[in-house]
Amino acid sequence: MRTLEQACTPRRSVFDRSQDDTVWNIDNLPEIDANAFFAENYVTTGMRQLLTEAFKRLDGTSSGASGTFLLSQSMGGGKTHNLIALALLAKFPSIRKQVMADIYDPGALGKVRVVTFSGRKTHTPLGIWGEIAGQLGKREAFSDFYTPLSPPGDDDWVRLLSGEPVLLLLDELPPYFEAAQAKEIGATTLDVITTTALANLFVAVSSGKLPNACVVITDLSARAYGRGSEAVAQSLQNLALEANRSVTRIDPVRLASDEIYHILRTRLFESLPDKADIEAVADGYRQALDDARKMDLTAESADALRAQVATAYPFHPAIRDLFARFRENPGYQQTRALIRIMRNVVADMWGSGVARRAYLVGAHDVNLIHPEISSEIRTINSTLDNAIAHDIVTDSGSAVAQQIDDAGGHDARDAATLLFLSSLSQAISPTLG
Repeated sequence: MRTLEQACTPRRSVFDRSQDDTVWNIDNLPEIDANAFFAENYVTTGMRQLLTEAFKRLDGTSSGASGTFLLSQSMGGGKTHNLIALALLAKFPSIRKQVMADIYDPGALGKVRVVTFSGRKTHTPLGIWGEIAGQLGKREAFSDFYTPLSPPGDDDWVRLLSGEPVLLLLDELPPYFEAAQAKEIGATTLDVITTTALANLFVAVSSGKLPNACVVITDLSARAYGRGSEAVAQSLQNLALEANRSVTRIDPVRLASDEIYHILRTRLFESLPDKADIEAVADGYRQALDDARKMDLTAESADALRAQVATAYPFHPAIRDLFARFRENPGYQQTRALIRIMRNVVADMWGSGVARRAYLVGAHDVNLIHPEISSEIRTINSTLDNAIAHDIVTDSGSAVAQQIDDAGGHDARDAATLLFLSSLSQAISPTLG
């Protein structure tokens, strides 16, 4: 069998610490290298659905459909990443042909008008509708709705958006609504007016009068962002009810599926071995588990493990289910956080030489005294910090597991690391250990 170092080549970006916290938002579109973005992009089932349905709308193929899509998932679940992918493909037809070759062919559709709005942009003197009109070069078209701020009707939206294909991307609206709730407009507040304005937009797009207009919004739940007063939650709920009349829901990433391994492989590795090398590793794990079964150490199926290793390679198949235990922890950013953690784990394994003797990237390879890794783990659950230093690992080597391993090997530290990671869930009645 070939070790990880012999068989796999990580991307250079894995070793670039400046990229650890690079989180693009839709306002960064002009700065994003589209070719580099798609080189590290895996097209999930959800993204495939989004690209197919959105471009069918933009090229007029499905003009009778709703035209409004909601990306629904918790924070860090791939929503903004999907928006960026769609926006780049809409803006750059040449890249579109390469990326969408086996997804959907939008024919002669050229460059699409793309309008983006991030809810992190809370200072909008002309409202969201003014931002949209301004990006289209038609700010004056909505001049009647600026002083005082008032919501455009569905016919006003139709007049604004008519003509060439147009894609509207609305991301992270809960923070915007939180700020808008504090801004009084006559006898009401900006969040209420914004709800009406966007509801009218949804009506306009689904009316049949805008056959090549497409709107994509992300999760409208304030809970997804861990914030929001009761009033804000009510405004978002009202908007969600309006959206639900015509929206098509899409989950960007199926977190309980094998997609997470495809995402990690594509994002972190430049090259991987051929099928024969992968199957050799899978056979090795099957043999090891079969030997353990013969000694009555486990009842797990060796053949099942072989299939799982072949699917998850170069990651241990237990990683997905282990990290799923705490994906609902407050503040945990799901796919985004897992990518950051695994990037640091891979960099640490190659830098420390562990990759020279390991055959898979496992949860026990999470180095809990690595600064970036420990910082990520702390955001998942900071209540067990003392357990790391006392039981698992310290720089001085005084932790209990390290003292046990002084006799040779690293089994105690590996086992303690697994137990620790298995105990991070803060859910009600969680599975721990």
